[in-house]
Amino acid sequence: MYKTFFGWLFDGNVNSPIPSGEKVPDILKYNSPITPTYVISLFINNGPLNYYLDSYFNDINLRYIDKEELFRFIKKCVIDFKVKRKNIPFVRYKRDTKLFKVLRLRIPTLKNFDISLLCEMIEKDPNSERIYSSLGIDKPTKKKLKLTEQKNSGKISLKEFLEGNFSVIKT
Repeated sequence: MYKTFFGWLFDGNVNSPIPSGEKVPDILKYNSPITPTYVISLFINNGPLNYYLDSYFNDINLRYIDKEELFRFIKKCVIDFKVKRKNIPFVRYKRDTKLFKVLRLRIPTLKNFDISLLCEMIEKDPNSERIYSSLGIDKPTKKKLKLTEQKNSGKISLKEFLEGNFSVIKT
């Protein structure tokens, strides 16, 4: 969805239609991850365009503008201010983990991106188990099954099932 949006935004043609249809995800849908706030925040590294957008969209009225009109306006701004695709910041999406949540609570002054970078550094550290234990977190480990255990993991005998789930009294 982002790829099609950025392809449309930087194609250089003001009159090109906004991509939608069966083969392409519809970016104008109400539940699309490309929101007006996201589109405005894309141009934070471009000073003149950021100042221009802040002067017009620095209030709640941004929520009441039709998405299609806003996207066309932004495309016209991209062409007028000569914004290149390489000037758009890339922010990687990172799912919250236990380590992230604990560090977020312990170090509230850091931003989320800094904490995710710190989490990556902790994961790469050879002493990461010590760090996890000092924070009171058990490091997630996967149990490795041998080939014979994998084959027998789904099969259980009737006697084992009855003894495991019921109290059996011999008479």
